[in-house]
Amino acid sequence: MADESEAPPTVGRVVGENLRALRQERRITQGALADKLFRMGLPWKRTQVSDLESGRRETVDLGTLVILGQTLGVELRDFFAGDSDVLLTPRSSYPESWAKASRAQLRAWLAAEDSSLTVMGSENVRAALDHFRRQGRDIPIEADLAFAERYGVDVRDVVKAAEQMWTGSLTEERDRRVAALGDLPVGERQAKQGHITRQLTAALVKWMRADGTVGEEA
Repeated sequence: MADESEAPPTVGRVVGENLRALRQERRITQGALADKLFRMGLPWKRTQVSDLESGRRETVDLGTLVILGQTLGVELRDFFAGDSDVLLTPRSSYPESWAKASRAQLRAWLAAEDSSLTVMGSENVRAALDHFRRQGRDIPIEADLAFAERYGVDVRDVVKAAEQMWTGSLTEERDRRVAALGDLPVGERQAKQGHITRQLTAALVKWMRADGTVGEEA
């Protein structure tokens, strides 16, 4: 039985190492990149950028790869720079079951794609962020966007209702409550954040149903 460590690097690891190099070439911090990705419609935080760059994510879906390329102004093939093969399937103890390709092969395949792709839908996100700009900063509305999509309402109505309840967006109130918990292990903090988000969402749904913004069947 072959050692799993003998497998080629995963797509996530290869993309991550090249993402770090491309980001550093442009002198963009992980946090700044996360902000740019959010404006493109990918609700990532700095920790998710860090996870990819450090190789903790084994896979990267095509949509994420496209948005990363658009945000950095690079072609998809640039994420496969370097030598060595790339593991295309989940890691296995049996080398004969590995599906892999060389980085050169992947670059050649991706180079055949039209690089003039335009990501659709990002204008709506930017418009919402511009609408909520205040006091020289952007209001974080990641959770508000998810709420708006789930209940089929305008994100501006979500933030307006949240501000009436908590004097801030749903995202701001969630982050404030999570921060009040102090230092917690990553797993526990994520669980607490999910619980708080559900509590706030339930309260906001009740509030918005009272004024007719969210329907009873939503």
